[in-house]
Amino acid sequence: MPSKSTEQSPLLAAPVLSDTCPHDAGACGSSLLFSWLTPLLDLGNQRPLQFDDLYQLNPTDRATNIDATFQRFWAIEAASPCPRMWRVVLRAFGGPFLIAGLLKVLHIMSQFVGPLLIKSIVAYLSDPDATQLEGLMYAGAIFAAGVLQSFALRQYYFKCYEVGLRLRTAVVMSVYQKALRLGAVPSTGQVTNLMSLDAQRLQTLPNYAHAAWFTLVQVSIAFYLMYVQLGVAFAAGIAVTLLLLPISSAISRAMRSLQTPLMHVKDVRLKVIFEVLSGIKVLKLQAWEPSYLQRILSIRCDELRQLRSYVFAKSYAGVVFNAVPSIVTVVSFAAYVYLGNTLDVGTALTSVALFEILRSPLNNVPEAMNGVVEGFVSFGRLEDFYGRPERVPVTQGDLASPGIELNGTSFMYDGSERPALAHLDARWGMHHLVAVVGAVGSGKSSLLHGLLGNVPCTQGQVYLRGTVAYVGQQPFIQNATLRDNITFGLPFDVLKYKHAVSVCSLQADLAVLPGGDLTEIGEKGINLSGGQRTRVALARAVYMDADIYLLDDPLAAVDAHVGADIFKECIGSALKEKLVVLVTNALQFLKDVDSIVVLNNGAIVEAGPYASLVADPEAHPVLSAMLASIQSAPDDATDASMAPSNDAAAEQAKRTAAISSDTTMRGDLIADEDRAVGNVPWTTYAAWLTSCGGYGVATGIVLLFAIAQVAQVSSTLWLSYWSMHADPTNQTYYLLVFVGLNVLASAFILLRSMGFYMAGLSGSKALFESVLATVLRAPMSFFDTTPLGRVMNRLSKDVYTVDESIPYNASFLLSSLMTLFSALTMTLLVTPLFGVALLPLTGFYYMAQRYYVAASCELQRMDATSRSPVYALLTETLDGLATIRASKVQAAFIARQAYLLDRNQRAYFLSFSAECWLGLRVECIGALAAATAVLLAVLSPHSAAFASVAGVSLSYSFNVAQVLNWTVRFLAIVQTQMVSVERLDAYQTLATEADWTSSTPPPQHWPASGRVVFDNVDLRYREGLPRVLRTLSFALRPNEKVGVVGRTGAGKSSLVVALMRLVELSGGRILLDGVDIAQLGLHELRGKIAIIPQDPVLFSGSIRSNLDPFGRFDDDALWVAIKRAHLEMPSLDVIVDERGLNFSVGERQLLCIARALLKKAKVILMDEATASIDPSTDRRIQESIRTEFVNCTTLTIAHRINTILDCDRVLVMDKGAAAEFDAPSELLKNPNGLFTNLVDHWRETDD
Repeated sequence: MPSKSTEQSPLLAAPVLSDTCPHDAGACGSSLLFSWLTPLLDLGNQRPLQFDDLYQLNPTDRATNIDATFQRFWAIEAASPCPRMWRVVLRAFGGPFLIAGLLKVLHIMSQFVGPLLIKSIVAYLSDPDATQLEGLMYAGAIFAAGVLQSFALRQYYFKCYEVGLRLRTAVVMSVYQKALRLGAVPSTGQVTNLMSLDAQRLQTLPNYAHAAWFTLVQVSIAFYLMYVQLGVAFAAGIAVTLLLLPISSAISRAMRSLQTPLMHVKDVRLKVIFEVLSGIKVLKLQAWEPSYLQRILSIRCDELRQLRSYVFAKSYAGVVFNAVPSIVTVVSFAAYVYLGNTLDVGTALTSVALFEILRSPLNNVPEAMNGVVEGFVSFGRLEDFYGRPERVPVTQGDLASPGIELNGTSFMYDGSERPALAHLDARWGMHHLVAVVGAVGSGKSSLLHGLLGNVPCTQGQVYLRGTVAYVGQQPFIQNATLRDNITFGLPFDVLKYKHAVSVCSLQADLAVLPGGDLTEIGEKGINLSGGQRTRVALARAVYMDADIYLLDDPLAAVDAHVGADIFKECIGSALKEKLVVLVTNALQFLKDVDSIVVLNNGAIVEAGPYASLVADPEAHPVLSAMLASIQSAPDDATDASMAPSNDAAAEQAKRTAAISSDTTMRGDLIADEDRAVGNVPWTTYAAWLTSCGGYGVATGIVLLFAIAQVAQVSSTLWLSYWSMHADPTNQTYYLLVFVGLNVLASAFILLRSMGFYMAGLSGSKALFESVLATVLRAPMSFFDTTPLGRVMNRLSKDVYTVDESIPYNASFLLSSLMTLFSALTMTLLVTPLFGVALLPLTGFYYMAQRYYVAASCELQRMDATSRSPVYALLTETLDGLATIRASKVQAAFIARQAYLLDRNQRAYFLSFSAECWLGLRVECIGALAAATAVLLAVLSPHSAAFASVAGVSLSYSFNVAQVLNWTVRFLAIVQTQMVSVERLDAYQTLATEADWTSSTPPPQHWPASGRVVFDNVDLRYREGLPRVLRTLSFALRPNEKVGVVGRTGAGKSSLVVALMRLVELSGGRILLDGVDIAQLGLHELRGKIAIIPQDPVLFSGSIRSNLDPFGRFDDDALWVAIKRAHLEMPSLDVIVDERGLNFSVGERQLLCIARALLKKAKVILMDEATASIDPSTDRRIQESIRTEFVNCTTLTIAHRINTILDCDRVLVMDKGAAAEFDAPSELLKNPNGLFTNLVDHWRETDD
């Protein structure tokens, strides 16, 4: 976006693409031959392709244009009583879809040329006096038909792919935009599934939809031509076909009924995986990985059970449709013979050739049925999603100026039985600061979400006029630079930016970031402290210069002296002209606000200025308790972190001056996704085969395919023998042998199909389990530097490919190879000279294949890696939905999604274009091979015996082009889809943490005393980064209570990282009751230490599963922990939604405290555990902590002095070392000490 200073914020900006596309600009011949792609393939053979090498999309295929078309037609359809997406798709993309159908008709017609000529060619070869010119004409006709067939087929596929690309783009864009508009925050797993699996299925739907009708057309034409050959006898074959239709219909219904629950369980699996990966740090700290690993694997087992039933249905369908040509042939020939006709070679082979044309399409019918069923199931899922109620924006009503008005307003969450807030009345205008206070769960955050329109108003009115800036209790931070997180897509204004950074106390923080404000921030602000994340979000709000500011407890996460500065400089000064609604538990600031709103149980119980509320003798008990707590505000607010040093203050001017200068020195955190280069290595194929059961299983499956093929070829040879030698009195014998061979072929086709699918599912099960276990054991550095969308891409799209796509495509490839081998073998047996012609043709085929593969693998890899940012932006968007809506930057995020999607589709477009490039050339080779076979037969001595054998050979050779088409297509598909195996296999080799258990476990009752010793500890987060702990030595005595203080970056949180072994030490050691923790298994250590983190994380399930996922405690123990955490719950089975979003942050924090109480550990780590809790509840919890943890060693990282004043000792951290360590009273005796400076600074701030 253009800016005042000629810079632009790249966070949401989408680069403008050129309109050049070689395909669009190419001549007709270039488009027909796909030669416009040759320069790119040539480059791919010189070096690995890069994204900058790829051609741009045709403007018609770009996301913004496709989305506009789709949205226009969906708006019309949505107005109908029963909107159906398939109608929208036909209206939006029906033109190229229809053209594809016409091309398919041309392809079908050219297919029948060869079989129709067989009878004439056999008659010609039986006639010794036939002229060579006639034979040459036959060869020319075969070649011309094959070339026409190839051109029509490749243009058909190209059009289908093009429609599929547009359909996927339309789905991804529309789902993303719908998610932005939904009233309730959608399940991340379901939306990811819609954008990945459902969109992918619809991408392949156009070809499957055409297959549904063109197979019927092919069958009808073949049946008519069979009728011409066999006369009324063929009526028996038609009757059998009609009898098979109910079976086909039943199979289709069964597949559809299996598809819906299968997609549902996929949604559940992805939702749980997303939650687990989002909360991986908590899982590691709690040593809960095994529990959630088993939970995911249990869901996965259910998914595979559903999938197994589904693929078995596909296998039975495959046998039925593969057997149709054989059954109809047997029945028709039986009727033909028993009607007194003699089966001659020409008639028999023409009939067989006609049905051989149908064999591949009919074999593909189950997959086509599957594709259509999956497509319409996805249509239904999308229709349900599009039909969900959307967020109703808050209107401005009669407000003449910016402000907020509530008139008897009630807010209620979707699906809830009672309002979150009821009967609210208020009116606030500009130049007004409103403080909203109340106990945990009273409805403070719900009030802000109601004002934003995120919680529906079910009674009364709510009006809001003016622009809004929102800062959530868990601030939204993007994976972008710190500067981009503040500017948030707005033009960069240096003065506004400096002002926002200054009033939010961010200058000192920029000094400790490696790239200053150009440092890349990880997902969810992973490399920022809680206070830093809040101040960045607050700076973003200030930079917006909005009218109304909705701030959800931003002072809870920051150090108290920083909170005082922010309240004074930001809220009280920079925003003094605005309307500010401040949710807070920092009651010491209430005297400085314009009005106070006290909430209790979803209702306003008190409202008014501070002075009038204090003077009210009949104040509500909740307010009275709060006012009483303000009397102890000095203790409650005392800052437990260091004030900025003089040196730091002296350098603030330099840092501010550097804010907008150097744009090259960046602190990069997230690396580009790794991708291999070159052909997919054989080790990848070996890894897949190994996971499927090894080479023994593979050999057995190949034998099943070989036996099935031998049986099919034998039936054709037997038919030729029958027509040449059969005694009219012994027709039954020949017929029964023919029937037996076909039954044998069908039986082995069923066995090979089921065997392949079973092996494939076994392989995907083993691969998924291995990858998931490795990912869960990956160190935190992996999650810090890897976007969640990147991991989700592999565990959704790549797993789907290995589950369903590779087994089917590899099976079809092996079947095609067997058919191709048998066709070439038969041709060589009849005309050995064909081998001479075959050598150069094979060489050309091999070179074309190698030429294609060198580029296609890179295109497939780029397609896979460029999908990850699409999903990463989705997860990021859902995480920051409230902020995005409040800031009204949805359009910028939609534009960013369109850019990322176009970038991905560029690789996909070129990938399928390259497949068409190869297919055209290889199929023309097949046409030349068929014509060569005819030519060699023409040049051979003619006789009736030779004609019979040659007829069999030619019937196979005429299928060479079609079989080559399928072989090339599925070989290309398998080669590119093996990239998914390669990507999953790469995750099997991720670096992992230490083992969960050790070979020599600690004593049973260890640790007994809780003594902790840091002995010369050095810690750095990654190789090459500076040390965050430097030769740190101190000891915690058994049952000692120690507080930890220090300025941002001093190393406070690194103590927890070191003690919990989230990062292994660079030097020194840590002893727990005399045991070196480096010698322990991670779960042996983490299972013995309880931690209460600053950021509370819950997982979907129940209260019970969130407290005790292993089921180790009885209900009484759980209730005791809940009671001592001062949490009120009606039942242990209360549902917890995804990420615990149906609980307030304060309630989530209380549940985390209950977890720690339940653990009964000897060592307790607390990281500002009560920051989001009101003072009254905080006081009770502090009493519970002192009582419950009296016999424990506790280490408390503090932001507020009241949480550590009664500690036995205080550890003051500075630059990764222990600067001071003694009792608070002793530390205060040193007038120049850091701790004394801390207290003195608080006193100055308080004054």
